[in-house]
Amino acid sequence: MKGDREFNKFGDNTHQRVIELFENDSAFQQENREYFTKNPNTLRIRFKQIEAGALGLREEDDGSYTDFNARIPATEKQLSTLKKQTDEAMLRQNPEMSEQGFEYKNGFIVPKSVKELQKK
Repeated sequence: MKGDREFNKFGDNTHQRVIELFENDSAFQQENREYFTKNPNTLRIRFKQIEAGALGLREEDDGSYTDFNARIPATEKQLSTLKKQTDEAMLRQNPEMSEQGFEYKNGFIVPKSVKELQKK
């Protein structure tokens, strides 16, 4: 039993070092953040609708947004917030990321632990 605990502790420590390598790889983070915030597009469209509603925005037929409480066009600040919140939702809940063995944790895209991968 003691050997199992030591092995698990070694594995956890190794995984933590791997996570740190991924967190510090800015090219990896940028490339994968770009991919996972945009794909799958159907999920992004859905999350954008949800986030827009939560912000009090409605998408018009021409693709612009209107503040439906004030009945005026959305401000740049509102649109920026919409993009940021949609990106965050995509990173937190993107099934494609999970399928590829990654998760979004503490603002970084990192590999899942072996324990989490074994749960599949």
